[in-house]
Amino acid sequence: MLKRIFTIFICLFFVLSGFAGTNVAKAEVDTSNVQIGDHINLKISLQTDQENTVIFPMLSDTMDKRIEFISVSEVDTIIERNSRVRTYSRTFTLIIFEPGEYTFPEIPFLVKTPTDSDFSEVLTNPVTIIVGAPEVDLEADIKDIKPIWKIPITFREIFPYLLILIGLGLLTFAGIYMYRKWKKKEPLFVFKPKPVIPAHVEAMENLEKLRLKQLWQNNLVKEYYTELTDILRTYTEKGLHINAVEMTSDELIDAIENSEFENKSELLALLRNTLPTADLVKFAKSVPLADEHDRSFKSVKQFVEITKPKEEEEKS
Repeated sequence: MLKRIFTIFICLFFVLSGFAGTNVAKAEVDTSNVQIGDHINLKISLQTDQENTVIFPMLSDTMDKRIEFISVSEVDTIIERNSRVRTYSRTFTLIIFEPGEYTFPEIPFLVKTPTDSDFSEVLTNPVTIIVGAPEVDLEADIKDIKPIWKIPITFREIFPYLLILIGLGLLTFAGIYMYRKWKKKEPLFVFKPKPVIPAHVEAMENLEKLRLKQLWQNNLVKEYYTELTDILRTYTEKGLHINAVEMTSDELIDAIENSEFENKSELLALLRNTLPTADLVKFAKSVPLADEHDRSFKSVKQFVEITKPKEEEEKS
């Protein structure tokens, strides 16, 4: 019986000791020696049972008036695995502008267990900080504590200004150019005219292209005569200034007959060798013999050669 009572007593002792040991308050700073104006991080923490209610202290109401608080972090909670213990912590950032030794006294946490009717205090350890002042030589010249840093200018910083400078230069150049053109009453832009190909040269080139196509050799007789007469009519309109494109074959023959060409009889013979045959192919689906195709081609080519400008004949 006594052995059982002793065992129960020992278990209660360890349980209560373990519970009491969880209420551990602690205060610490990131450095104990600072210069005036340096930031100081004061961290206070409490280790307690997760069922307990905790109230953090308000340090700004209890500390020295020479201490200025800058910021207070949110409460950080750490939960240990397979344990009822939780650690609550909070970091206070402060600054001191007077040299000397400062001691943060024991800071009280208020803790209440589920079975307690009131809060009890759990005190942190005191913390001491030594704040030093920079050595000042009263005989030396006044100067900054730290030298001024000279940051080099990057290309990215000067790039917008460079673009503005280039834009202003282009606008100035354009303004001077326009003013000079306006003063001389000249057009702003002078476009080089497209070189004009003589009508007979264009006709000869088109005839050679038609020959290389070999249309009638591939049974494309109608296409062959259509393109051949188009070359003839275009040349006549451009080179001889006769509205041949809009004329029928008979009208074109009459226009040549009423012209003042020296060799118009020869020209009429060439046209009569070509235009009637072409009309029969295009409108009556006639199929001339192979030698007629070649004869029509030669007639158009000869028509161009006879009527081309005389200076071209002399050069050739």
